[in-house]
Amino acid sequence: MTTTAQRVTTGAQPQARKRFRLNRWDSPWLNAKFLVGLSMVLFVMLLGPVGQLFWDTRLALPASSPLNLPPPWAPGYASETDKPAVQQVEALRPRTAATPAVESAPPAPTAPAVSRSITGGNPFARTPAAEQAQPAATPARSSLTGGNPFATPRATESAAAATTAGQTQQPRQAVGAAAYARFGTPTWAHPLGTDSSGRDMLAVLLVGAPRSLRIGLIAASIGMAIGVILGFTAGYLGGWVDSVIRTISDAVIVIPALAVLIVIGAYVRVLQIETMALLLALFAWPGPTRLIRAQVLSMRERGYVQMARISGANAFHIMFLEMMPNMLPYIAASFTGNVSAAILAATGLEVLGLGPTRIPTLGMTIYYAISAAAILRGMWWWWGVPIVALVIVFSGLFLMTVGLDEIANPRLRGRKVTA
Repeated sequence: MTTTAQRVTTGAQPQARKRFRLNRWDSPWLNAKFLVGLSMVLFVMLLGPVGQLFWDTRLALPASSPLNLPPPWAPGYASETDKPAVQQVEALRPRTAATPAVESAPPAPTAPAVSRSITGGNPFARTPAAEQAQPAATPARSSLTGGNPFATPRATESAAAATTAGQTQQPRQAVGAAAYARFGTPTWAHPLGTDSSGRDMLAVLLVGAPRSLRIGLIAASIGMAIGVILGFTAGYLGGWVDSVIRTISDAVIVIPALAVLIVIGAYVRVLQIETMALLLALFAWPGPTRLIRAQVLSMRERGYVQMARISGANAFHIMFLEMMPNMLPYIAASFTGNVSAAILAATGLEVLGLGPTRIPTLGMTIYYAISAAAILRGMWWWWGVPIVALVIVFSGLFLMTVGLDEIANPRLRGRKVTA
């Protein structure tokens, strides 16, 4: 009985494991890395259409919000009912008080004025009347201008006594919410804070993140389309067509794209998102052309391609209906890599100030933060929000690229390819 029960339990274990598998259909497209990366990219892409249903994106315009407000969840702020930061700073200011001995002393007799000039007269000139009128306990003035003629004698004596006794208080540094007093009291009406132009950072994120991703998608799509056409044509036809396409792509790929784009962007007066995407697409096609050509050269000698030739199919049918479906995972992986490269190039141009100045994007937000010295001023929310959004975009695209590589190559999924 024990042996039978063990056999039943052992036989039920594989069934239970198979029942709770996520990819029970054994589809290569149900890749965990690909799905996670796709969800991150879709989240950023849908920020604009979905976010404007819950938040007013008009707050992304300048002068639409208060200036320089930190996020309310910043350290030192538990709620909006906290003590205002300005009052906390006032409480932290040093207050110089006189010693008890000085306070209890009777007021000194008022000395006659030596000079009625604004600068206090000549401090080196001494007359017998002035020496007799000045009390012996009054310390001699060390200022060349004779000191402040409007200061009362008691305040002068108190400050001198405190200096002599070494009781001068050192100003304490503001901590917690008081550190943000120079910016203003935050509020949940602006959960990510505002910048020096009066723009709500949440509205800037909802508007700018999808547009930055849109630039990368347009540039990568155009570059990938040109690369697919030229790569299939050069790899399948060969001959002089292959030589011309390969020579042109090799010549363009060595051109420093960023330097050329900086020069072009400096001469373009009004730069829109579509214009910037077209500029990036000028240098986005040589890489895909070379890679797809190499794949087509290895695929055109396979059996199904030879059978299609024998059956009388034309070159267009063989290239785009027979060979291209087998290369879709590889093309998709190249496409996600090109999107990352295009977004990185666009962000680099925008940080240099060569992007669309009237349209909020992640790169232009970083540019305005650098121009306004946000790092030195401690306004970390101004440049931190777009950087976090870029990290999410790049991480999602990287996970998609790795997942598509595993889909295209079974060896990366831990499987053995049978001959």
